[in-house]
Amino acid sequence: MKNSKKHTQKIRKQIIGLISGTSSDGIDAALVDIEAQGHERKVDLKAFETYAYPKKIRSKILELAHAEKIILDELCSFQIILGDLFGDAALAIAKKAKVPLSQIDLIGSHGQTIRHLPPTASFNRGMSFQIAEAAMIVCKTKVTTVSDFRVNDMAWGGHGAPLTPYLHYYLFHQVGYGVAIQNIGGMSNVTVIPSNASLKDVVAFDTGPGNALIDAMVSHATRGKKQFDADGAMAAKGKVQTLFLNKLLKHPFFFKKPPKSTGREEFGVVFAKHILSLAKGMSMEDLIATVTALTAHSISENYFRFVFPKTKIREIILGGGGAKNKTLVHFLKRCMPMISHKRFEDYGYNSSAIEAMAFALLAFETSQGTCANLPEVTGAQREVVLGKVTPGANFRSICLK
Repeated sequence: MKNSKKHTQKIRKQIIGLISGTSSDGIDAALVDIEAQGHERKVDLKAFETYAYPKKIRSKILELAHAEKIILDELCSFQIILGDLFGDAALAIAKKAKVPLSQIDLIGSHGQTIRHLPPTASFNRGMSFQIAEAAMIVCKTKVTTVSDFRVNDMAWGGHGAPLTPYLHYYLFHQVGYGVAIQNIGGMSNVTVIPSNASLKDVVAFDTGPGNALIDAMVSHATRGKKQFDADGAMAAKGKVQTLFLNKLLKHPFFFKKPPKSTGREEFGVVFAKHILSLAKGMSMEDLIATVTALTAHSISENYFRFVFPKTKIREIILGGGGAKNKTLVHFLKRCMPMISHKRFEDYGYNSSAIEAMAFALLAFETSQGTCANLPEVTGAQREVVLGKVTPGANFRSICLK
């Protein structure tokens, strides 16, 4: 009887989620109210903000992420610097929401990815390395912080990615029909939720590049004056070079069966330079249009190969920065005209806040000892509790109940 009562009692916590994505634009901070009862979760966003990195900080992050060799002293110092900035973001979002830190139960920090190395055929243990020292966040906020979410899944043979499908499920599993959630950040990933699905029915994987290659082309074309193609305006002025696009679409990642994940290592600076070397003589407008089409076509080809043959989908719900790129969305609709395309905002959610909300929810599950990886998604051998806990002043009341 006691266990049954514990299983059905309602738990409510206020949690801050923090993440800086592949594009490394800044720190996304979301303060959410999480209500849990049994197997159900309600995640209510109270406040969200993106705190942009200073230009020198962003440049250093990209330098570290793309470096073949890293000076250890620089990496160690930057781990502390970013931890300090993440702590500032937590303080700022709590202040924006007018919630005293004493009322924040947990912080879930994804940090900033520097390397993501999925398992390979020759080595079945991958590694994902994020920086932004959690102890610095705790030092600033005094709030118990969960970080380093990916590595336990990877220790059990998983990709440690994607992890946001756990939140996607709770936001959309009750819509009554099959949906696909397409996040287009620096990289793109899809979450497929069949009609009447359980967590074990969720399918999710990275589809390839999102904004990263587009951003690289824009930065090259403008000599660093612009970092992204606002509204897809530059791509709209160009013409997609079909033969060149088809050549790029032969990349082996697009044919690889899930589970699969990717990052800058595969679709970052090296691949961007490869594209530029092949595109000599092409106008920059045409190149940006073609690379934008690459993102759209690589997404759609993954759907036709790995989603549509297995699951009936009525809607694609777009999120991430790419959902604001009108040209990219136009290309996606042309690639898959038979499917309704919507955005998180059509369901009352802030698409920019979703990833930060996800790591707030994952931190909650860590505090409850709940396994929150999805082995069917990541390829891990088993379900595991995610994250590492850095105790704050409230540790005993939060994690030792």
